[in-house]
Amino acid sequence: MTIIPAAGQSGGGDVPASGRKVLWTTRSDVTPLRYPGGKRKLGPLLADLISRLPSRPRLLAEPFAGGAAVAISLLEAGHAEEIALNDIDELVAAFWSTVFSKDAAVLADMVEHATISVAEWYRMKQLRPSSALEAAFKCLYLNRTSFSGSLHKEAGPMGGRSQSKGDLIGSRFNRTKLASRILELGKLQNKVRDVSCGQYGDMVARHDGRDTFWYLDPPFFAKADRLYRHHFDDEAHHGLASAVQGLEGSWVLSYDDHPDARKLYSDHPGFARIGLQYTASVGESRHQKGEILVSDIIAAEREAGRWPEERDFAIPRRSARAVPARGAA
Repeated sequence: MTIIPAAGQSGGGDVPASGRKVLWTTRSDVTPLRYPGGKRKLGPLLADLISRLPSRPRLLAEPFAGGAAVAISLLEAGHAEEIALNDIDELVAAFWSTVFSKDAAVLADMVEHATISVAEWYRMKQLRPSSALEAAFKCLYLNRTSFSGSLHKEAGPMGGRSQSKGDLIGSRFNRTKLASRILELGKLQNKVRDVSCGQYGDMVARHDGRDTFWYLDPPFFAKADRLYRHHFDDEAHHGLASAVQGLEGSWVLSYDDHPDARKLYSDHPGFARIGLQYTASVGESRHQKGEILVSDIIAAEREAGRWPEERDFAIPRRSARAVPARGAA
């Protein structure tokens, strides 16, 4: 499949076993939120999978929205008519609810005039929001000024209290660019069917259907309790593995490449390991891992002989080309 850029965007490369052209977006600021393990770079591969469906999905749903980079980039590239977002973190849900509402301009103005300092960071950390707008601003503020973009209670300010370590507190808070992107996204509100805060199962009950495409990116297996305010235990991971089998819509699930994830999903006919690298900081250490993808679309394409039997793929840096890894069988 030849990847060509969406209007105003840049892109390029091929994905195997398809001769169809697809649009995708590669802009680095697709989402205002920094998110540990964000999956923006999976966009072209997911665009390929969607292009293999009989028709374009009416709804693209993300039950674990986080930074929502996948849903937004695919919506902007025209791979779905509408999106629906859900996150169990009330700050994240409030952020997206506000961005895709009449209050987007107010939020953008708050961002444009934000005070960036260690003292303000500690004030925001302790703040108990009294409105969705206030919660949205707290989410963005802490996300852009904390280590790894984490909202976790243990996450500290970038640069530390003394502002003597690495990137400083304001280095990821470009007021003008963030405000501008929020205003851009606010114009998409008529294409956002729903933003909710709750369990993924509640969202499935509301939106599952043949015209829905599900992208599920649950919390990590490893160190999720140190990155996110809400995370899965083993029972929840197994529960999700059972739940996706009952979806009426098509689906793609992604995980960090962890031994427990491989054990849980490696027997699925739609299993693939993708060598897409990202880095997430936890304290002073940094972790790089690939991704596991599981999808009913991959399973169907393999059965029809339109997807390689190899299960290990690599996506080179700055490319959308997915190729079997050396030695893959």
